[in-house]
Amino acid sequence: MLKIKRFLIFSAFLAIYNIVNAQNERYLNPIFNEVEVSNITPLASNYTILNWIATQGQANTLKQPLVARFYSPKGDTVKNRPLVIYIHTGNFFPYPANGSCSGTMLDSSNVEIANRLAKLGYVVAVINYRQGWNPYDPNELIRRYFLINAAYRGVQDISTYVRYFRRSVDQLGNPHGIDPNKITVWGQGTGGYLSLASAYLNQYPEIFNTADPNKFKLPTTNGYIPMVFEKYNGNIDGTGADSIGKYAIVDALYNSISKLKIGDTLCSPNHIGYSSDFALCVNMGGALGDSAWMNKGEMPLISYHVPTDPFAPCKTNVLNVPTSLGPQPVVEVTGSCDLAIRADGFGNNDVFKKILPAKDKYGAANKSGNLGYYQFSNTPDDSSAPWEWAASDNPPSTCNQNPVTAKLYIDTIVGYFIPRACVALNLPCANTVTSNQDLVSNLDIPVTIAPNPAESSVRIETGDLTIIKEVYLYDINGRMVSVNAVNNTSYLLNRPSGLPQGLYTIGLKFEKGLMYKKVVFK
Repeated sequence: MLKIKRFLIFSAFLAIYNIVNAQNERYLNPIFNEVEVSNITPLASNYTILNWIATQGQANTLKQPLVARFYSPKGDTVKNRPLVIYIHTGNFFPYPANGSCSGTMLDSSNVEIANRLAKLGYVVAVINYRQGWNPYDPNELIRRYFLINAAYRGVQDISTYVRYFRRSVDQLGNPHGIDPNKITVWGQGTGGYLSLASAYLNQYPEIFNTADPNKFKLPTTNGYIPMVFEKYNGNIDGTGADSIGKYAIVDALYNSISKLKIGDTLCSPNHIGYSSDFALCVNMGGALGDSAWMNKGEMPLISYHVPTDPFAPCKTNVLNVPTSLGPQPVVEVTGSCDLAIRADGFGNNDVFKKILPAKDKYGAANKSGNLGYYQFSNTPDDSSAPWEWAASDNPPSTCNQNPVTAKLYIDTIVGYFIPRACVALNLPCANTVTSNQDLVSNLDIPVTIAPNPAESSVRIETGDLTIIKEVYLYDINGRMVSVNAVNNTSYLLNRPSGLPQGLYTIGLKFEKGLMYKKVVFK
């Protein structure tokens, strides 16, 4: 009987240890072996101009489904997981008409990164967005007009997806098992333009908040008119559009520029009543329409860029769009190099300072010198997207067909993302990658810990009878050593067997928040 009791006690301890260890490893290491991949699922719809382009202006716009393919850890029981909305590349044109090696939801790099994140414990939604613009117009201003409108539609689409996920938790029973306050928008290539604009272009008037006030305006005989006009395009979130029904494109001057048919519709609201806000932005290439769109106090940014990218400049320079006629210059934009400097200067990425160097080997190898920007130099064939490879049977000869090399870059991309997402999204893994000396509590609760220093145990008590919910013990590297349920005003914390002498941090969880205290075991 005694042996059975000891076995049961040991089994219970082992189960608790495994739970704690899994909590520490989740989002840090791939703790899942298999990924569940959904069918392509429609989540909303909005009007695209692709039909108009395909018929050379003879047809009207049509509604296009906004769809997602979900990647989630198979067998996972956690239901408040962080979500990554992943946006593919494609030059705002369908593949292969876009003249590129990629541009679909099923691009090899999309699938690879989504699978890796899901094995870490994330839910990933690889999404589509409305495409279509005129890169061939000989007038650079008209090309700029079409491109800013394509980007504007893309921002509306990303906002629509975010609102869907918030609504799915509130009204639909949380079918995807996500935490709506831990959403990352991650854009690759053209998707990088959309993730950046969605993060930092928050209001319609900001479009024109540029050093050149006419940057996104068109000259007419009566002055300048905006390239994006809310009356026709809908608001920036896509939650309201005067163009629905009785208004639409009726202004003769505006119609003569857009070439769209009189009475056409450009925006249809979806999932009204929910926030379009998300928590973290990631871009792999791409750029922001203007550096002035990023301001102090906005969300953290993780960027990956090849500084010699001939299309999306890493600094502030002219964007060139690849087409079948060669690169077409469009407008001056700001890429990762300069955005990283701006984000660091504003303190937007200060949260990354909490990461311990020992927990950030990819950050230690980074040459950019910035908190959130990883610089890829000397890439194969000077590729601006070394993480991509073409998986089709007959790709163009200029496309990378070597998945081994591309996956090495993805190793770095995911490895660099992991600790930064831990702290930016306040995930459980933040306890493992940060120094607890940086964790601050503003709780005014009298707590005594004695004796301190201690040999075998310490008594923790609250002087005002505040209930302690849980007690955590961390080592000097921020690794969680133990977690204990308390639900009392006092607790005797025993020194775990074999714990070396040294300085440790005790974390106290209360109803109102967390508090941290130092303790020495001698």
